[in-house]
Amino acid sequence: MRTKTGLTSKDQNFIDSTCRSIAKFDKHGVSEIALRQQIYMLGLFTFRQFYKAGFPSDYKNPSLNNLASVSR
Repeated sequence: MRTKTGLTSKDQNFIDSTCRSIAKFDKHGVSEIALRQQIYMLGLFTFRQFYKAGFPSDYKNPSLNNLASVSR
């Protein structure tokens, strides 16, 4: 079921769980670089899921214009 944000409840649960995990990483002293990477990947997941575009095969090129390189 889609919510007002365009994400399903399963997507929202994944996002919530990942946010809690990132907070635990921070609490336990994980490096800033690792935290930034986790936050970037969460944002990328959220952005692509919102548009139902799947996850890009190259995470450094998250554009919606290049949907041919999507790994679902």
